[in-house]
Amino acid sequence: MCLAFYVSGLRRVVLGRPKAKPSSLAGLETVPATTSTTTSSTDSLLPHRPSDYLVVTIGWAIAVVAAAIFPLDHPQVERVALFVHLISMAVGFGAVVMIDVYGLLWMFGHRALSELTALAAAAHGVIALGVGGLLASGIALRPDVTSPLAQLKLFLVLLLMLNGAGAQRMLQRLKLTMPSETRGASIPWAVFQRGLAAALISQATWWGAITIGFVNATAKH
Repeated sequence: MCLAFYVSGLRRVVLGRPKAKPSSLAGLETVPATTSTTTSSTDSLLPHRPSDYLVVTIGWAIAVVAAAIFPLDHPQVERVALFVHLISMAVGFGAVVMIDVYGLLWMFGHRALSELTALAAAAHGVIALGVGGLLASGIALRPDVTSPLAQLKLFLVLLLMLNGAGAQRMLQRLKLTMPSETRGASIPWAVFQRGLAAALISQATWWGAITIGFVNATAKH
């Protein structure tokens, strides 16, 4: 709650109050009165895909079970898996950082919604490839799934995957319901909060998983 009040105040300082619209455009300002109608019509346009979360969870579960049941104990395989793991982390996390930075720039008025959604559409496949590479290569790195730290890392990985799926769907909804030039002070406060929460969860889970992976790797040597 304190964070929300702080961010609200910071947003007002940086963006100021929205300027009054000319009277000729007053008839266009009907968004608040038709929010529920617009949302319901948008939901009908968007594909209902609870399977997104199901597919993410199943993929994560398969990787965890495979790492526990089929540990690959071969030095050469482990070296190749480590290389793939590092490359996948660089690719996936790099794309995530770029989207999160663009999201913050959008929320504070320095990018338009169309720029954010275009970048997210291009980066979505890159992030999926990076996360998939992390899961696949992680199987060959022989993680100790009984370790509390490893279990925490696995939970963070699942959380970042689910958060990414939710953020992607939120951007699709915004693209259909808001003008392409929406930015900064014209963003509804509820959308601002959801976007900020998604960015914070994204960074916290990625950095947490990377830190735990580093700690576990150094403990082996």
